[in-house]
Amino acid sequence: MKIVNSKSLVQNNTFKIDVNTKFFVDITSESDLLNLLQETRFKNIKKLILGGGSNILLTKNINGLTIHNQIKGINIKKETDKYIFVSVGAGEVWDDLVVWTTKKKLYGIENLSLIPGYVGAAPIQNIGAYGVEFRDVFEELRGVDLSTNKIKILTKNDCEFGYRDSIFKHRLKNKFIITEITIKLSKIKKLKTSYTSLSKELKKLKKDNITSQTIREIIIDIRNEKLPNPHFIGNAGSFFKNPIITKQTLTKIKKLYPDVPVFEKGKEIKISAAWLIEKTNWKGYRSGECGVYNKHALILINYGKAVGKDIINLSRKIKATVKKKFNINLEEEVTIL
Repeated sequence: MKIVNSKSLVQNNTFKIDVNTKFFVDITSESDLLNLLQETRFKNIKKLILGGGSNILLTKNINGLTIHNQIKGINIKKETDKYIFVSVGAGEVWDDLVVWTTKKKLYGIENLSLIPGYVGAAPIQNIGAYGVEFRDVFEELRGVDLSTNKIKILTKNDCEFGYRDSIFKHRLKNKFIITEITIKLSKIKKLKTSYTSLSKELKKLKKDNITSQTIREIIIDIRNEKLPNPHFIGNAGSFFKNPIITKQTLTKIKKLYPDVPVFEKGKEIKISAAWLIEKTNWKGYRSGECGVYNKHALILINYGKAVGKDIINLSRKIKATVKKKFNINLEEEVTIL
């Protein structure tokens, strides 16, 4: 365990924002983490827990300790006739885990293919895509409670999952370090294919034997078509959540836009944030070193030399325009520091 002084985080966040951290350390085990937290010089210092940096916007230097979670390992915990329970280190790359599951012909997270970032971010964000959310497969997680520096196990109820939300964004924000998750995967084919774009592509295939690998390949093609690769264009994926609106608001919008895309689940109505941004003419916009991706309006991008405040200022202008036109408040999906 090597602690580095004054390190740039430009390669540790997918927005490619160049800020410095006072101290930086790679953690490869729980014991490393516990030992680090016992060091006197770090007891009362600000701590940033960093994985793949794929859902974060850094706006200033970190005057503290950045802990880069590199705890690895994918292991079968237990198995029944129908299910396999898999424990995964929080420092594993999320998409590497999806590859592992599809190779073993397991079902549950294939719809979450190509989501950037590390496994440890999945419960924090309750990542979701193409009709599946992380909480659908989640069993439990373990990690370190920073108030006691002791290992703690949290269940699904403990995590208080919501739409791109969890307890780790609220009461346990910056107070808990996830070290391992456990997920429940099906050995029996269980596919979720109702999401519109996925369903359309499956119909085109005209194939009977659809597997988790088939779903993965389709989703990779869809994502590559409309989303920028963070290795080449700085971005953090979807910057805003899809807003939840009332029936009254939807009725007003439908009078002007009958084809407005919405997602209804029970009494909950979500409207497409990308559609709202497109209708306010932001798609493809560029100002200096930042802008809105020309293939997907939810993606704010760094063309190379933008700073965090540039991205924030752009997001505020977008929010104000959407509010003025539709009377809908956009909420950031990205964590801003």
